[in-house]
Amino acid sequence: MNTIITLLLLCFFASLALAEEVVYTLPESIIQRGETENNERMLEIKSSDWEGKNLSLADVLATYAGIQTRQLGGMGSFQSISIRGMPGKQIALAIDGVVLQSFGVADLGSIDLNQYEKVEVYKGFIPAKFAANGMGGVINLVSKDAAAKGGKVYVSYGSYNSKILSMQASSPLSDSLFWTSNINYRASDNDFPYLNRNGTQYNTEDDFWTKRENADYSQISGNHSWTFVHKRNVVLRAEHHSEAGGISGREYQVIKTARSANDAVLASLEIEPKDKKFDFGFQGFAGIEKSMSVWHEPIDKMGYAQEERTQSGLLVKNGGGQGSFYFENSILETELHAYLSYQYLESRNNSVILSNYELSNSVFQASFAGTFAPIDFFNIRANAASRHSKQKLESGHVRTFYMDGEFKERSKDLYSGRASANFGKADSKWSSFFAYGHYFRDPSVFELFSTAFGIVSNPNLKPEQGEQAEAGVGYKTEKSRLAATFFANTIRDRIIYYTSGMVTKPINAEEGKVYGIEAELGSELFSWLKVSANATFQKPENLPNEPEQQYYSSMLFMLPYAFELTLDGEAHSVIYRDKAQRKVIPANSFYHVGLGYKPTPKIKFFFYARNLNGGEYQNIYDAYPTPGRVFSLSYSHGF
Repeated sequence: MNTIITLLLLCFFASLALAEEVVYTLPESIIQRGETENNERMLEIKSSDWEGKNLSLADVLATYAGIQTRQLGGMGSFQSISIRGMPGKQIALAIDGVVLQSFGVADLGSIDLNQYEKVEVYKGFIPAKFAANGMGGVINLVSKDAAAKGGKVYVSYGSYNSKILSMQASSPLSDSLFWTSNINYRASDNDFPYLNRNGTQYNTEDDFWTKRENADYSQISGNHSWTFVHKRNVVLRAEHHSEAGGISGREYQVIKTARSANDAVLASLEIEPKDKKFDFGFQGFAGIEKSMSVWHEPIDKMGYAQEERTQSGLLVKNGGGQGSFYFENSILETELHAYLSYQYLESRNNSVILSNYELSNSVFQASFAGTFAPIDFFNIRANAASRHSKQKLESGHVRTFYMDGEFKERSKDLYSGRASANFGKADSKWSSFFAYGHYFRDPSVFELFSTAFGIVSNPNLKPEQGEQAEAGVGYKTEKSRLAATFFANTIRDRIIYYTSGMVTKPINAEEGKVYGIEAELGSELFSWLKVSANATFQKPENLPNEPEQQYYSSMLFMLPYAFELTLDGEAHSVIYRDKAQRKVIPANSFYHVGLGYKPTPKIKFFFYARNLNGGEYQNIYDAYPTPGRVFSLSYSHGF
């Protein structure tokens, strides 16, 4: 730690000597936080929103209206979000347009944002170009551009021995071939203090403070791309990550020996359309992912073992592609997509009470999107999709309740559609829209065929289906933006996890509803002060873990001598963890502060303090402690 701090201080004082008069450019995402004004209502988040703050993807997303996050630990721990009441399993995750084939809920805590240029978020609907199913929307991570020559080095050190190193380089290899690579490393001991309530949440006499054990985490990740520019742009990309860490368990059931590891590689080839007036595009992909965990309960309880460690996990091989056709004229834009994917899953379990199988999962989806714009201030956009999925047991057995199930094959046909009316010219100050759609979510592989200890499979699950409606109005000037959106979501055959004794099983439950309104404001009040704020007011019905009110605000002060100060605040109302509203999480607020120094356009120091007032905050109904107050110091240098 002392060595890293010394190096950062040396860089700081060296940069003081090189400091010059800098014309500071305001991060665009600070001025125009909110949705991009286009037919698909995309929320675009640029890297300036998270650079230097060492935030996870979920933490960044949760600063926007209608999005909540839940975390089960420190760096690298499982983290998910909900969008307008729709939980994480309803939200698709994509990288450069390739939808990841998740086992269940996408783990946003495992994503290192340092290798991405921006994040695109589609709230409440899935555009036709993404072959995904769900009612919450899509998160698309966009890699850094390969066109510009140069690079960047980013280093950071923070609380609980948290370390981050990121290196990025781009260069033209010829007049028509461009290359870029990102390599990232991050790690943390995650040994933060927490209050152990000894399994008696309401009895405070036996509580004691201790440190989190066996919670360390490390990850190496990267992405690389080669872009060939000719009559058509051809892009070859490769993503990879390797992560490992301890499984520390619940606060009063500390697991000292359990470990987990996840390794994945994803390669894709994209042929971009030359001219969308009448052209085609193609994107193919192939990947492999292995996720494993090992543990031994007798070692944790007695200190010795009588048999081998229990292990569980899954090896997934997948491949596929999507062909696209585009046509447009002065009043009409259309796009057609045909998607095909194939997965082969192999369980990696050594326990007789867990499923052991080889399973195939194939999906074909056809989708359409069209925009009709008869006049310059009004257009109608429609999306439709048809999906056929099939799962087949190739060998082995599926455990449904500590016994072999009779599953052999499952197939399902599902349909979705959405229509929207949009008002306002591209350069108009005012805009408005209305949209209504029907969506579906096919159960995930994890829900249908669990490989986790204590969670049984349920191949008979029905798809979740529902409707979504939204209407909004926006006003913008050169330096300000104001928007409000009303939304209403309904979900039928909602899949929940029902626990009886020591066994948990996914089942279809009753209908869930949520309706509410989002309000957003962003403005450059003065040349030295920029503010943004948003609020969400919603009424969730049969949807636990959702607050009725959520607020966020941010202020950016441009100070003399190339300094900048950021002040962030967030708050939520009471949250209920159960349908009966007996498990109450009290209302709370959190405050963060950052101080940056940018002596040259390519050098920046940033100190960030998170949860200034929340060092000891802990959810009484969530037995996975999270860090309280966290500090970090970072240095970035472009070249």
